[in-house]
Amino acid sequence: MKKFLFTVLFSIVSFYNFSQSGTSSPYSFYGVGTSTFKGSIDNRSMGGLSVYSDSIHLSLTNPASLSELKRVNYSLGITYDNLTFKSENANENSNSSNVNYLAVGIPTKHFTFAFGVVPQTSVGYLLESNDETVTPNVIDRYRGEGGVNTAFLTFGFKLFNKISLGLTTNYEFGNLNHITTRFLEDIELATRLESNSSLSGLNYVYSLLFREKISEKLTLHATYITSQKYNLGSTNTQTLSTYSLTNQYGGDEEVIDLGAMSLDKTEITVPKSQTLGLGLGVDTKWFVGAEYKLVDGGGLNNKLFNLNNVDFKKGSKFSLGGFYIPKFDSFTSFFSRLVYRGGLRIENTGLYIEDQAIKEVGLNFGFGIPFQGFSNVNLGFEVGKRGTTNAGLIQENFFSVRLGMSLSDLWFVKNKYN
Repeated sequence: MKKFLFTVLFSIVSFYNFSQSGTSSPYSFYGVGTSTFKGSIDNRSMGGLSVYSDSIHLSLTNPASLSELKRVNYSLGITYDNLTFKSENANENSNSSNVNYLAVGIPTKHFTFAFGVVPQTSVGYLLESNDETVTPNVIDRYRGEGGVNTAFLTFGFKLFNKISLGLTTNYEFGNLNHITTRFLEDIELATRLESNSSLSGLNYVYSLLFREKISEKLTLHATYITSQKYNLGSTNTQTLSTYSLTNQYGGDEEVIDLGAMSLDKTEITVPKSQTLGLGLGVDTKWFVGAEYKLVDGGGLNNKLFNLNNVDFKKGSKFSLGGFYIPKFDSFTSFFSRLVYRGGLRIENTGLYIEDQAIKEVGLNFGFGIPFQGFSNVNLGFEVGKRGTTNAGLIQENFFSVRLGMSLSDLWFVKNKYN
């Protein structure tokens, strides 16, 4: 009971004090920000695979995989990103760090449930443009922050010996803040337009997991995951103001009447997605798998901004990866008990700017380090790029370091001796 009360208190405190996932990508301006959650650290080190499941790790992207969990699991993930921005004219660098997820999984006699908080998307950019073709020269600065978080409750259970089903209920919530400031050369006052959106909505994820022994050692893994289309309600405000660059005196401020334009309350549609995965492996030895995810187009349009050169079309992601354990029960070699992971992901985000598809490619690798029984530390790395320099856009080259904690405990076991 003490453990249960501690877990509930820990989760409630974490819910209200959860750190918003950070980014410095200029592409986070569009839609509801860039997607920062792509699975647990061990899954991401295999290219983001969701098809693999075992009894000691908590999968946060495949609810049916919870049926395999045998011990209470506490999971935490953090990430450090180093980005290099490349354009036709210059290169810049930026760093960001964030909490990826915080979750607890609890197996019971008939099913397993999990709950936690995940920063789903993130907005974080600071850009500047200088137009010297007009007099006076015009400097525009763009700054944004915020994102969408997810509080989730997941259930997974075995329908039959080889087939498991899962359901996740997600409550999405967050705030987006976009500020555009215009400076005119030799003009005392600057103009600022600040837009704020408060978002909330519900969505559901369903999944099916199939595991079958096809030989004495080989196990076949297959999964299907779908997230239905849903709407994020958005309550919007905009403020137009002027201010002095030397702070000698204040400027004017006016709240824009968005209700007159039917923009005070809008909806952002998040499209349906489907994932199909297949893998093959030997338990506690090796695994290799592949997944394909398809995302419908036509969503993520923020009506507060009229962007003629931006479109959200169908997106997709292909993942390939796996792991290898030399000898999981070795008593003489620490390195033989490590889990060596690797993977590749190729993603079309569905975002098109100036008819240019914004794509991501990431090469992943990592290690699972066992300690204290069935608990482990997962260390992951990713090298990749996002975007393009075509049509005056920006290409991001990134290097990510990720650390995940997977702590296992055994609950609800009756004492055999008094």
